[in-house]
Parts: sequence; structure tokens; C-alpha cells
Amino acid sequence: MQKVKQKIEKGKRIFTHRKDSCRVKPGDHIYSYRGFGSYSHHGIYVSEDCVIHFIPTASDHDINGVSGTEEEEEEESAPCPKCGYQHNVHLGVVKSCLDCFLSHGAHLSESLHVYEYEESSTLKKLKRAGSCSTSKSFPPETVVKLATALHQENCFGLYNLIDNNCEHFATFCKTGIRSSEQVHSVMNKPIIPILVNLIKNATSTLANADRSMLQN
Repeated sequence: MQKVKQKIEKGKRIFTHRKDSCRVKPGDHIYSYRGFGSYSHHGIYVSEDCVIHFIPTASDHDINGVSGTEEEEEEESAPCPKCGYQHNVHLGVVKSCLDCFLSHGAHLSESLHVYEYEESSTLKKLKRAGSCSTSKSFPPETVVKLATALHQENCFGLYNLIDNNCEHFATFCKTGIRSSEQVHSVMNKPIIPILVNLIKNATSTLANADRSMLQN
């Protein structure tokens, strides 16, 4: 029975790319599932227990327009004792320990996966979007240098869920091309582009209305 369980586990790892943290190497594109597995957060593993990843360039309070109590804000922005990362303080291209990369609020994900490159087109179709690519990757040392440079300058532009997210950042570091398989898979559904355009138009209309009110 134990051997059967081991074979099943090995099969799962082939298709999910799940890895133990001790087996991750500098230059690896890693990701972890969030939101009950509905999406994944991506980054570049650059050194022992250290990840560079791209997060929203605005704080939660700026995005939601709601502030918590002083105690809650202090707790949220308390620096990580391991790496110094501070939620809602460090924004854009950030560098953190693996625990901070895996955590999302109070939840700590136990799933660590490695994004595969130069995958065959056939296998790619069988795997979940946002887990692999047919593209060729730069050498690991080039990936680390590029991620480090982008972090030092914090220069990957404004975060945008559709056009410029964490997967775009990681694939750019690996290949020089911004790409998000998660976004591609969703946008290929006929109704989604229509909804996205409606939301963008509504947002633009509201922004213009706000500017008009301020000018008057």
C-alpha cells in the first residue's frame, strides 16, 4: 500500500510540479496557489530562502479605500523577523523570504511549485494554465541578475491583474517576454473579454466624472 501511495504522489508531482523548498534552485520560477486554488502567485527564487516577486503597486487601503484600526495597521505592517518584508509598505517588485512569498494574509500555503519551461505542446495542453510554458528559458544566473536588477530599481511598471501581474514578471525574468498563461486561459473564454471591456469603460467613465467634479 505504501508503494502505491508513493507512485500516486510521484504522478501528482509530475503534473503539478510540486517541490519541497530544499529542492528549489536559484533562477527557478516558482508559484503557489491562493484563493482555495483559484489562482497562483509567481516569483523568482534567487538565493537560499529568498524570492523576488511582483505585487500590487498600491496598498490594500489605497485599492479598497478602507483603513483598519491603528492596531490592525501596525500588525499588518510589522516587518518579517526573517527578511524584513512589510505588507502594505513594500510594494511593486519586492524581495522576501519563502514564508512571506507563500503567505497570503493569515494563511500560509503549503504548496510550492516550479514553473516548467520548454514543455512539449502536448503536455502543456494537459496541464493547468499558469504552470508551464513551451518557451526557452535564460540560464539561471541571467534570470537571477535580471530579477535582482528589477528589484533594485523597482521598475516593472504599475501592477495590473490583466496586463502586468506577478506571472508576467516571472516569465519576463525567465524569457524576456511578459506572458501570463492564467490570463490567456481566462481571456480565451468568449464572454470574459466583453466583461473586461465593460469594466474598463465603466472605470474610465467614473474617473472622468470625478475629474469633472473636481474641476467644477
